[in-house]
Amino acid sequence: MKKTDLYKIWREQNIESKKIEQILLKTTELTKSQLFLIDEIDEKYLKDIKNSFYRLSNWEPLEYIIKNAEFYSLNFYVDSRVLIPRDDTEIIVDKAINTIINYKSITLIDVGTWSSCIPISIIKNTIKVNNCYVIDISKNALEVSKKNIINHNLEKKIKQINWDLLKNILSDNSYDLKKNVIITANLPYIKNNDFENIDKETIQFEPALALYWWKNTWFELYEKLIDQSINLKKIKDLNSLTLFIEIWFDQKEYSEKYLNNLNLKFNTFKDNNWINRCIKIEF
Repeated sequence: MKKTDLYKIWREQNIESKKIEQILLKTTELTKSQLFLIDEIDEKYLKDIKNSFYRLSNWEPLEYIIKNAEFYSLNFYVDSRVLIPRDDTEIIVDKAINTIINYKSITLIDVGTWSSCIPISIIKNTIKVNNCYVIDISKNALEVSKKNIINHNLEKKIKQINWDLLKNILSDNSYDLKKNVIITANLPYIKNNDFENIDKETIQFEPALALYWWKNTWFELYEKLIDQSINLKKIKDLNSLTLFIEIWFDQKEYSEKYLNNLNLKFNTFKDNNWINRCIKIEF
């Protein structure tokens, strides 16, 4: 089939040219240069290509179809077991790296790691991370995380923990924590059934366990993590502990009020869309 005809068919279905190209690249395993130079798409690929476009037209995210998402200029394996990494979250990576450069070495802990895009992006962009623990309650998510750890050659630096938040690290002395610890967390923070503020693709395809958690303040899971972080600094006698969390667009006021009541030092940062997205908390 002629490549131009295929593009024409799917453009008429309101599918962007970039998405068409990504599906063709994934299916044919050609490079962009090779795809550009050919006029015909081999018939053996057409069935898979048609199936991919059918899934896309039914609102399935492109990242799940091609099993890849770009985050912080890196590629990550993703499927429906994990959240799709988004540009909004890159602010956590930026702020964590800016903090890490002030130390000779640190231990990095990522809570609710999913694809592990946050810790891997941090480690790939700084030499200061001595060791890293990635934590998730979902064994399925940790399988995806493991793929990315291997793909980025970080098996020696990153250890996985299948547990609830920091509970295991608090109770087990075998973990090698340096005196300076940085924790990153992108936990479920959307109020149950808050569907009007979420796009159709997310509601239908992304794992609910990673999105929704609480009926009341939405912040309960972070409150638990903050309490554990306070205890972690005391129990492990750390010199410093800094926590970076991601919040929903309308949660700045509640979160800052909560942190002020604990007399914690914190800063709130906006993402690239000027939405309050990341909070840096110092213990």
